[in-house]
Amino acid sequence: EQAALHRGNALLVEAGPGTGKTQTLTSRVASLLDEGIDPRKILLLTFSNKAAAEMADRIAKKNPEGAAAMWIGTFHSFGLDIVRRFRQELGFEKDPRLLDRTEAVELLEEEFPRFGLKHYRNIYDPVQLIDSILDAISRAKDEVVDAANYRQLAIAMHENAKSQNNLEKVEAAEKCLEIAEVYDAYERIKESKQLIDFGDLVLRPVKLLESHAAIRDKIASTYQHVLVDEYQDVNRSSVRLLKCLSPTGANLWVVGDSKQSIYRFRGASSFNMKRFGSDDFPGGQRLSLTVNYRSVPEITEAFSNFAASMPHS
Repeated sequence: EQAALHRGNALLVEAGPGTGKTQTLTSRVASLLDEGIDPRKILLLTFSNKAAAEMADRIAKKNPEGAAAMWIGTFHSFGLDIVRRFRQELGFEKDPRLLDRTEAVELLEEEFPRFGLKHYRNIYDPVQLIDSILDAISRAKDEVVDAANYRQLAIAMHENAKSQNNLEKVEAAEKCLEIAEVYDAYERIKESKQLIDFGDLVLRPVKLLESHAAIRDKIASTYQHVLVDEYQDVNRSSVRLLKCLSPTGANLWVVGDSKQSIYRFRGASSFNMKRFGSDDFPGGQRLSLTVNYRSVPEITEAFSNFAASMPHS
């Protein structure tokens, strides 16, 4: 109840399995609606379509009209909405089309032999190499590193490796420089065809909002309350988007459990949980849900005894 009724400073609710996380989140939404908050001023973000649908269903059972009016969805669907709303500012003549990984590989396959790569070279069957490079590009976008930034970082890495006369590091830096070459070409091809990829769905909105104060203020003023489910799965691009939406952290409410992160391949890290209230959203508070209502005492005791000896990652 204390977590659901919290108002003001940013709040992180730490909630382990079976502790009523979803119940607490939906109770918070219900309390906001009971206070007369316009549901169009409420933004609820999570990381999977399944989780978003579950949240919408739970809220709709209590307030169907409110659930229909508020924005409930994933970070990436929200990012796509921003891209489409501000497509002209982002340089698109029409709504850009979202391409999948297979299409992305095909975009680069024809151009790949022309890049003159040394470390990523396979002119007969480059698909696997292209897929690996696209993984690196996707991870860069999760950290809000665009093609120009990536090239700068690769150049600095290469110069540093040469100054140390470390052949292993020089080779690693050369590989990064080759990825930078492909990253540049990939973005040019996408722009010429009015395409975006999955990584763009948060990268581009973050870049847009951070560089256009008027648009940032407009979006931030649209949502009075921002709620985030599964906060342990945020990466740096997600956090920077939240900072644009709630610059002071006022009425930002997030819930998560650092032990349940499943999106580490996309840059999610419990490090972001640790930063909450200090580096990210200074002055933010924390509350913990500690009672497991899902499991009988024998199970929770057995797991607690086992978990005590688990190494920390």
